[in-house]
Amino acid sequence: MNQEFIRRNPNGSVTLCGRGDGKCCPTMQVIDEHRVKITDDYGNSIIVTKEEAALMSGGMTMLDESTSKPKQLLFD
Repeated sequence: MNQEFIRRNPNGSVTLCGRGDGKCCPTMQVIDEHRVKITDDYGNSIIVTKEEAALMSGGMTMLDESTSKPKQLLFD
């Protein structure tokens, strides 16, 4: 069954399966009070602040839009 999901793992990390085939499932885990580690399927990882990680959904929305004019999203 193809299904997208977000799952909390026993070690406290979170798995994000967005493609629906179970093959594209990066994980996120808290490093400390301010930072999150994101690891892709190939073992590559980045460490970003929690604030940066929270902005990623908005960034993806902007990337997916098919407009060429500059745009800015503002958050309170």
